[in-house]
Order: sequence, then structure tokens, then C-alpha cells
Amino acid sequence: MKFKLLGEENEKVEIEVIGRTHPESTDYWDGNWIDAKLKVEIPGYLVEFVANLRTDELRGFLDELKIMYKTLKGKVELDNMDEYIHFECEINNLGHIRWIGKTCYPPGYGAELTFEFQSNQSYLEQIIRELDAILAVFPVIGNP
Repeated sequence: MKFKLLGEENEKVEIEVIGRTHPESTDYWDGNWIDAKLKVEIPGYLVEFVANLRTDELRGFLDELKIMYKTLKGKVELDNMDEYIHFECEINNLGHIRWIGKTCYPPGYGAELTFEFQSNQSYLEQIIRELDAILAVFPVIGNP
């Protein structure tokens, strides 16, 4: 299961969920960690590594994307607690989306790649569908 952020100049960020990090846990803090394969392809660069993300991070990102899709305005962030990845996107009045991303591996002190690319509102529906499918299989467990 994966979701993709696509740019207008062949940029692609792909996040593939492999499974829960602690599949036996029913606790909010341990049970919501997931292992994911991150792949960033931008002209001149290819970054690929396995990272730990959280389902609540994906759900927050999805909720904000749904609002952006309905209103065609605003700014959305995907912020990872372990600092493997960070994304910001902002839509303008013409429906163009500016993505700003940063990856870090190993998290917190490793090599960093900061990048930016453009897409348009037509990609939002696909991202929302893909995230909905992921969270149907890997829902947020418990409450903080």
C-alpha cells in the first residue's frame, strides 16, 4: 500500500507502508508506528530508505488534505516525529500546489535532502484515495 506525491517535472515521492512496527501492541504510543519505504525521485537525485512513521501523522495529513481539496486553499504539513521526512504544501488561487520536502537518514543527524516541486489540484483526489486506503488497513489505534 502506497501513496504518491507527483510533480509537474517528473518529481515523485512514494511512501509505501510495509506494516506495523509493533503489530501486537494495542497501545496508542506503540501501536501506531508503521514501517514504510520512502522513495524520492527528483531530477538528479534518488533517495530510498526504510523509515518509521505513525498512523496518526498520516491521518492528520489526510484530514488537512481533504480540507484543502474542498476549499482549494490553505497549507498542509506532514511532520514525522522521528524526522525522517517533512512535507509542506500550499495551494494558490490558480490551483497550483507548491511542495517543500525534506528527508533525513539516519533520522536526526544523517544526510539531508531538501527539495521543492510544483503540482496542481488534480493530484489531490488520488493522494486522498491512497491515504484513505492505507488508513483503512492501518487505522489509528487508541487515543493519546
